[in-house]
Amino acid sequence: MSVINLPVKNIPLPNGFKVGGVRSGIHNKAGKKDLALFISQTPADAAAMFTQSVTKAAPVILDIEILKKNKKISAIIANSGCANACTGKKGLADAKEMCALTEKAFNLEKGTALCASTGVIGQYINMLKLKTGIELLKNAVGTSSKNEQEAVAAIMTTDTFAKTASAKIRVGANSSAIGTEIKIWGCAKGAGMIHPDLRGLHATMLSFILTDAKIDSKSLQKLLEHAAEQSFNCVSVDGDTSTNDTLIILANGQSKTNRLSSADMKKFAEALNKVTLSLAKQMAKDGEGATKLIEIEVKNAKNKEDAKKIASTIATSPLFKTAIFGADANWGRVIAAAGRAGVNFDPMKTDVYFGGVLTCQNGMALNFSESKAKKALLKKEIKVIVDLKAGKASSKYYTCDFSYDYVKINGDYRS
Repeated sequence: MSVINLPVKNIPLPNGFKVGGVRSGIHNKAGKKDLALFISQTPADAAAMFTQSVTKAAPVILDIEILKKNKKISAIIANSGCANACTGKKGLADAKEMCALTEKAFNLEKGTALCASTGVIGQYINMLKLKTGIELLKNAVGTSSKNEQEAVAAIMTTDTFAKTASAKIRVGANSSAIGTEIKIWGCAKGAGMIHPDLRGLHATMLSFILTDAKIDSKSLQKLLEHAAEQSFNCVSVDGDTSTNDTLIILANGQSKTNRLSSADMKKFAEALNKVTLSLAKQMAKDGEGATKLIEIEVKNAKNKEDAKKIASTIATSPLFKTAIFGADANWGRVIAAAGRAGVNFDPMKTDVYFGGVLTCQNGMALNFSESKAKKALLKKEIKVIVDLKAGKASSKYYTCDFSYDYVKINGDYRS
């Protein structure tokens, strides 16, 4: 069975949304699109989650401030090439102007635009180029697949492919009736500096999700936090939490459905979970320099929190990740990582599987087939199972291997 199970079936944008991307010149790579807009025809209920890093970028600080005052949002303006992080008062002023220019250009109510940035830390956005880009966006937003591709391309940095996912559900007693269809569309960028630690309002991951469902902000926040906890908060490329991590969902109600019943809300939650999990797995698959996608499952733990702590610790172990790159079934690195996760378990009851091959049983070495294990580890998608035999809880985490190229990419990222 495929580890990542991609893609979620592609569908048109949800009703009432337009997206687009242009080149403004903010990014230093010639010809690269670097400014994206996601806009709703009517103000949408919004929910969001941001990095828990103490070092927050200016757009994150501003968006939190905006969402504390206003839960109705009309647009998200996002750039690549400059993170606008560690830029002080000027950076915050630039982020505010970024939103204000967008609101003016698209005749939006003041305080209804959010912003996001990704790129190099410590540099200021070229506001002259930003203004030019926003003007170009007036004729570059739409509902076509080309518009979608250009919007996603504009937020990418070291990504090697565009990351999108979508879902469609029927709601209401009469599922064949007109106006009972709800669409969810999401995109994400992220290949390095990926280890999201997202919470509610209290290289970078950016993700924007659009839906035409009618859901109030409070309910939307709960749904988003639940979805993120089992997707974006269960993925790591390198263990580095970014200054800019941002996850935003907008629900504009343009599907013409009424507020969802509890049964329909459950269907929506399941669809949203599929979209966010797909996007999270795509980020792990596209880790900087990655050659393999890894799913780590810790099962039969005392509780889910213990399982997740162990899975996360294994996923961020450089020794484990380099062993996977070399197709080395070094189960000792798994046991060692689990042991420092801060969880009380009995290593002498623990089994470790690499790609279905039992390599360690009850904390001891087995005379397993090295050739079978190596064959499993040479695949592009690998599953590692750690069985604690301590309870019934389990958790999954997604990561990638560390290759020589990861060092090459990050050794000269600024240049």
